[in-house]
Amino acid sequence: MAELREIPPEERPDHLPVWRDDGQGLQINEIFYSIEGEGLRVGQPTTFVRLARCNLRCHFCDTEFERYTEMDLDEIAAEVARHPAEWVCFTGGEPLGQNLAALAARLKADGYRLHIETNGVVAPTPALCDLIDHWTVSPKGHPVVAGFARITELKYIVGKAFREDRVEEDRADYIYLQPESSDPRFVQKALEILTRHPRWRLSTRIHKTLGLP
Repeated sequence: MAELREIPPEERPDHLPVWRDDGQGLQINEIFYSIEGEGLRVGQPTTFVRLARCNLRCHFCDTEFERYTEMDLDEIAAEVARHPAEWVCFTGGEPLGQNLAALAARLKADGYRLHIETNGVVAPTPALCDLIDHWTVSPKGHPVVAGFARITELKYIVGKAFREDRVEEDRADYIYLQPESSDPRFVQKALEILTRHPRWRLSTRIHKTLGLP
């Protein structure tokens, strides 16, 4: 299993899924179709594969990811094929807690473009790095570990504790600030920070505004 770094012990073992070296079975919370509502790919039709479990417990998280169904690659690929999107996004939970390389290779061979959203505290395997087209790393109060060959976008949640001096601007093509829970206080905080960093961008959750999953 990929090494966990900078994570307090009490946040680790009970919340991670089972890592399988062959990647042939995964713990899937849900697979659904929507539009990408955040970041650089906003507005693009996407099939989301939500993997279960997470190694962090963020107080603002509103996603249910504890329940799961054991699915093999054929079952996952068949469910993805039911939806009309070119893009597939692996999300969670924390998707890098499971061995995604075999599934990514299968979907890539089927012609899909692949996106992953991770909290950045579990390093991806080199095999997976070569298969993913779009990397979103969204730090949640912990440093982003080494091992990411490239990061398309760093997406920071702007809440009470957010500090702009901790943004690792040189590690990504784009920097996004996303107000925590769309709270107006944090929207204003993000907008004020953007006046000092005009190359950074604001990310709002348009799928929530539109009432989409």
